[in-house]
Amino acid sequence: MLEKLQKIKEERLNNFLEDIILEKINELLKDDSFADACTCEQCLLDIASYTLNQLPAKYTTSDKGNVMARLKDFEEQSQVDLNLVVIKAIKKISKNPSHSSSK
Repeated sequence: MLEKLQKIKEERLNNFLEDIILEKINELLKDDSFADACTCEQCLLDIASYTLNQLPAKYTTSDKGNVMARLKDFEEQSQVDLNLVVIKAIKKISKNPSHSSSK
């Protein structure tokens, strides 16, 4: 039973915010104001995980559900809120990376 549930999770359960967050991090890190931010794999993971932990998970179980949820979350206010959370994460991780200060 556990194997079946794990397979279902891998194939069907999707926190669609993960993809949106990764896209948003990529977009914001291109901004000149974050030119000094470390973009190593560990810092990118830390930024993503910090951001995701600040937001409620948004799970879908189908492609249609994923599309509908993404459309709703792309409303203007949601984008503003999301930007603020990602910016906060970038600043926080940049100030306190979980590694030495070399990029």
